[in-house]
Amino acid sequence: MDALLWVLQGVMAFLTIPSGLMTALRQNERVHMHGMEVRLGDGPSPAARVGGVLSAACGTALVVPGLIDEVTILTPIAALALVAPALAIPARRAMQGSIGPVAAVFGMLYLAAPPILVAWGRFGPYPL
Repeated sequence: MDALLWVLQGVMAFLTIPSGLMTALRQNERVHMHGMEVRLGDGPSPAARVGGVLSAACGTALVVPGLIDEVTILTPIAALALVAPALAIPARRAMQGSIGPVAAVFGMLYLAAPPILVAWGRFGPYPL
């Protein structure tokens, strides 16, 4: 079970660190068309930038404390911090009416299961 938790932690870190950094560091997109500069977007909002930094920090906290064997309590806390967006995104889409309530429940379970499993395992029977 410890190996499964390490694999889940690695996969979640592999997904959250780059996506968080891309969100935090993305600049305004500009395209030159017919000799004029056209802006395609305003870039992420300050709240999205903070969310990106926090996501990258949580991804880092999933693996680094276990590797250096220091402050290992951060790993399950980071896993729980990743549960909030996993639950909020399908819930928000369901409230907007873009997906049905059954699809929202399955979306929440699908996105929240790995972080919840890691938090349960690292808080409980398989601490680092």
